[in-house]
Amino acid sequence: MLVRQANPQDCQAINRLMGLLIDEIYARESDEVRRVLKANFTEDALRELCQDEHALLYVVEAEGSIIAFLYGWMFQFVFTIYWIYCLKEFRGKGAVRILLGHAEQELLRKGFSKIEMYAYAEHNKFLDFSAKLGFKKGVLIKKSMFGFKIQNIFKFIGDGERLAREKKIKIVGEAGQGVKLLSLTLASILAQLGNEVSLNLDYDAAVRSGTISADLIYSDLKIENPIIDEADVLIKFTKTREWFPAKALVIDESLCDTESLECSIKSSEGTLYGFENVALSKFGSKIYINMIALGRILRYIGINILLLNIKDLLPSKSVEKNLEAVKYGFNYRDDI
Repeated sequence: MLVRQANPQDCQAINRLMGLLIDEIYARESDEVRRVLKANFTEDALRELCQDEHALLYVVEAEGSIIAFLYGWMFQFVFTIYWIYCLKEFRGKGAVRILLGHAEQELLRKGFSKIEMYAYAEHNKFLDFSAKLGFKKGVLIKKSMFGFKIQNIFKFIGDGERLAREKKIKIVGEAGQGVKLLSLTLASILAQLGNEVSLNLDYDAAVRSGTISADLIYSDLKIENPIIDEADVLIKFTKTREWFPAKALVIDESLCDTESLECSIKSSEGTLYGFENVALSKFGSKIYINMIALGRILRYIGINILLLNIKDLLPSKSVEKNLEAVKYGFNYRDDI
C-alpha cells in the first residue's frame, strides 16, 4: 500500500469514498442529515480543499485504486482530523494504521504537537481502535448541529504535551459592529470544546462611537497572561490606523485600501474579505458582519461548525438569519 498527499485528480475517487463513509457512519440519522453532510464535500469542494494551505488530505493506494483517505485542518501546530475512511474490503489490513502513522510522521517533521479528532460518539469500534493507537478521550459534545453526540479524542506527539501552545485572537472594531457578541459567542464555542478560555474586552471612552477590541486566548493548559502582545489571528473591522502585530490578518476590504493597509498593520499574512459588503449584499444589513466573521474565524482556526449546535449560542432574535450568516462565512453548503 502507498500513502501519499492527494491532488485534485483524486477528488472524484475521494468524493465516492466520502459518500460511503457518511452513509455508513450516519446510517441511523435521517436522509436530510446525510444529504447536508455530503453537500459540503462535493468533488468541486474537495478540489478547493486540496488547494488550501491549512488543509491536509492523504490517500492510500492499493491495487491501482484509492482505498482510504484522511482529511484534516492545520492551525497553530494542532492537526484536527475531520474525516478518515477505508473501504470495507481492505479493513483489517493496516490501511488506517499506516495512514495515521504517515500523517503523524509528517506532522512531527513540521513541528506539530497535537492530533485530534471528533468521532461519532456511538462508534465504539473506532474509538477502541483509536485508543490502541494512543488517542485519549477529551470532551463529549452532547449536542452537535444535527443533535447527536460527538466524542473528542486527542494525542500529543513528540514533546507535544510540554509544548502545548496558547492560541491568540485579536478582534478590533467599532461600536455597533457586534464585536462583543462575536467574541462572547466564539469564547463559548471554544469553551464547549474543552479549552481553557480567556476573554478581555476593551472599550474607548466614547461608547457609542469609539472602538472596541477583544483579546481572546484559548489553550489546553491554564492561561497565565490574558493580554495579547502578538496575535495569531487579527480580525479588523475599523478604519483606525493603530498598529498591532499579528501572524495572520483578516480585514474588511470595504474599510481600507491597499495603501492604508500596508501602513496601518504589520502582518506576515494579510487577507482582504468584504464582511460589510457581503452583509449588505447577501443579508441586507450590516448587523450580520459579526456572524459572517464568526464563521470565517471558525474555519480559519479549524473548528468545524458541524460539531456544535451553534444555534443554541446565538441571540434568539433573528437566530435563523444569524445562523445562515455564520454558515456563509464558514463556506458551509446546505445544498448539493
